[in-house]
Amino acid sequence: MSYSLYVLRFVDGQPAPLDETAIREVLGPVTVGGMPATGLPECWDLEAEDGGGAEVYGDALGLTFSRFAFGDVLDRVAALARRTRAGVVPQDCPMILTDEDDRGHLPESLRAEALVVAPEALTGRAIQHLISPHPEPRRRPALPRFPYHPNPVATGSVTPSDAPCVCCGQERGWVYTGPVHAADAPDSGICPYCIAFGKAAERYDATFTEGIENIEGDVPEDVVAAILRRTPGFPARQSPTWLTHCGDGAEFLGPAGARELEKHPDAVDDLRRRCAEWTWPPHQVEGFLASLDKAGRPTAYLFRCRLCAAHLACADSPT
Repeated sequence: MSYSLYVLRFVDGQPAPLDETAIREVLGPVTVGGMPATGLPECWDLEAEDGGGAEVYGDALGLTFSRFAFGDVLDRVAALARRTRAGVVPQDCPMILTDEDDRGHLPESLRAEALVVAPEALTGRAIQHLISPHPEPRRRPALPRFPYHPNPVATGSVTPSDAPCVCCGQERGWVYTGPVHAADAPDSGICPYCIAFGKAAERYDATFTEGIENIEGDVPEDVVAAILRRTPGFPARQSPTWLTHCGDGAEFLGPAGARELEKHPDAVDDLRRRCAEWTWPPHQVEGFLASLDKAGRPTAYLFRCRLCAAHLACADSPT
């Protein structure tokens, strides 16, 4: 949902930092791709245990949760507020505090209407109740596990849908939106369960990454089969390459631009090595790397080794 809420802490009317350790411990386990070794990301995605997600923006002086789902994500928000003694500010609603003594620290504009909820009573359900009458989104089932594409919702390859699957005929709550390579397969409408269990590949003789030539490196046949036939693919301007490392397929983490790659210097080095194959002078390579855009062109595609956790990247060719 596009509705937002905020986690803030005030001292003497001024914003005060939240405990960064608490932020990392509460949100880190459900952060897509994991937290960086130090500091906080500028923006990041959450995927909670029940499949619900959220987008997080900000820093230790205040966090914004947007496009969040009711359920376990709100429980994480509540836990963060309890751990940091911060207030929760749902959009267009009074601030929620856990201690009456904190009211006097609020800016005057927030002070009078602030609500106090005992820490043990501040749960995701309590926040949801305050947000009403905003409608509760449907709680969708957990997705099957994809070892080589761990979060296809965050990457955009799977999206919520209430339509029945064109393959199994069941309404699963999710639909695959990536490429399908087969002569007679439907272009859309396959559920991720039919991909995970191999039913769509078998029924349509389909792959979701174009072919074995699009898997880089030498990996066992069962890995090739899993990537091609039982893993959601991802759209790309050109035929995408699935990267491998340590003798296994790598995890696809999503499209990335220069800004996203700043957090992963090992991926930038890997991409720089690939660019060298185009026999460009160094300044042209660096210009290309700086021009990468997650939502535009050219785009990079970020992967992570399942064994050593090294980050890898490939990119659309400029030609």
